[in-house]
Amino acid sequence: MEPVVYTRKGDIHTFQTGIARLETLTVDHTGVPAEERNGLAKQLLASSALACYGTMLAAVLDARKLAYTELTGTASMELGPNANGQGRVRRMRISFTVAMPDDGAKTIFERCVRIMQGGCLVTGSLHDGIEMEYALAARYGN
Repeated sequence: MEPVVYTRKGDIHTFQTGIARLETLTVDHTGVPAEERNGLAKQLLASSALACYGTMLAAVLDARKLAYTELTGTASMELGPNANGQGRVRRMRISFTVAMPDDGAKTIFERCVRIMQGGCLVTGSLHDGIEMEYALAARYGN
């Protein structure tokens, strides 16, 4: 894996990822009041969890030849202090909806739900320090 390189110049954060289509991620806080800048790292953590989980979910569905038209996910986090009073992510909930043409593969989808309860590389890595919760639902008829 290529290392991610972070640079900050003034109010501009740059992440060099080394991967195609996301070579550079730039967050420009120029002109944004300080109180509105909070949460960048938390949002990136949630985004990373969604990207990984969604990619694995798609691979699980594809391997079982389960037809779907769209995957939609959200990540929410609960924050709280650790024993030393430092702020930490205490819990993350990943929710995905899978849009499928019909309910003919309901049994296969339920198997995919069980597989995904273990998480993906990113969310599974968080299991030791963060309570993880997953919710997968199907939306039929799309």
